[in-house]
Amino acid sequence: PEGIRFSSVVMPTPAQVVPDEFRKMGQEIETEAKKFASVIKPDLICLGCTTASFIGGPGYDKEIITRIERASGSPATTTITCVLELFKDMGIKKIALVGPYVKSIFDIETKFLEAHGVGSLCVKGLGIVDPSAYYDYYVNPYSVYRLAKAGAREAPEADCVFISCMWSSILGIVDVLEEEIGKPVISSCSATLYGISKKLGIPDPVYHYGEALTRPRLP
Repeated sequence: PEGIRFSSVVMPTPAQVVPDEFRKMGQEIETEAKKFASVIKPDLICLGCTTASFIGGPGYDKEIITRIERASGSPATTTITCVLELFKDMGIKKIALVGPYVKSIFDIETKFLEAHGVGSLCVKGLGIVDPSAYYDYYVNPYSVYRLAKAGAREAPEADCVFISCMWSSILGIVDVLEEEIGKPVISSCSATLYGISKKLGIPDPVYHYGEALTRPRLP
């Protein structure tokens, strides 16, 4: 929406896309939050990484929020916090979970979601470990398209298909996917935008990026 500006600081890239590397990433949170605080005074800071915000298990995202707020003096949120908020507002309890991850990351994510009342009826991933391979995943929307379609076929009773990971080009094709699948397709990207908008009190709908972003932001 008009008048909204995003600034970003890139967290250190993990040597491999595995749980231990994301735990290491968490050690840099205060440092990066302080960088923002030293230059600008943001209305909100979001840790925009799905895995890094659930890797410590249930409650880890709340811990991250507290750490960012103490380090920066600004309100904070995380991607997985935004995902949970959107699931709650849309009444989503059963998902088809898909993404680029290895099984060890998905195992942690499914337990995290289960602790918040969201069950994963199927899990489909690409098993990507090499960070450089994520670039191909990012620039090729067809790979995430195929994952979403496969998840929808395997779990037709799911309330939505959830595409985990901020590193994808899903927003450009999500309208097509929703029309073909016949149910919401929620990604880490769309959920983060929803959660940020809601926390900042921005009611404007955003079109062409899926049903979730056209919804009213419930108080």
